[in-house]
Amino acid sequence: MQLIMSGVLNVTQLVGVSTSIWTIDRFGRRPLLLWGSFFMTVSHLIIAIFVGKYNKNWSDHRGPGWASAAFLLFYMLSFGATWGPVPWAMPSEIFPSSLRAKGVALSTCSNWFNNFIIGLITPPLVQNTGFGAYTFFAVFCLLSLGWTYFFVPETRGRTLEQMDHVFKDISSEEEEARRHAIEAEIVANHPGLMHQKSNGHRQS
Repeated sequence: MQLIMSGVLNVTQLVGVSTSIWTIDRFGRRPLLLWGSFFMTVSHLIIAIFVGKYNKNWSDHRGPGWASAAFLLFYMLSFGATWGPVPWAMPSEIFPSSLRAKGVALSTCSNWFNNFIIGLITPPLVQNTGFGAYTFFAVFCLLSLGWTYFFVPETRGRTLEQMDHVFKDISSEEEEARRHAIEAEIVANHPGLMHQKSNGHRQS
């Protein structure tokens, strides 16, 4: 039964992830994260209540037991549609070109490391704390809602230059100004280069 349930959960998450192909650009990254946090928080809280009340006698309370399983599936669907794919997409959209490779690499490492930690602690946490495990994850889902609301900007349809203004990062503007200054210095010291460049454009 555990093997079957594991397969059902993974398929449910896959269905959720598949929806992001259409939703991530239609609705934006920020709304998906906000709604995902909300739905995951509600799912965990309801499961925590059922586990806390009926954990010692599931055989006499099959209704709450199936309801807990349903909300677990709903959680996997919500996660797969929101927090599953979006954190993989956003890092490449917020880092400037000069830092994108390192930024995406670090965010990928962080994502996998945190997935490893969650996979490591979840089984003993559920076994030893019961409803406390679901309350623990509900709190973090609620924190992710606050984090997204206050600190995560919308990146849909924005250029890297616009993202620099969102984060108040002027490094790209400084790089652009430095490039123009170097070009101006080269032209001033070698005026023939500009003449050759303009002739080349006319011939093409």
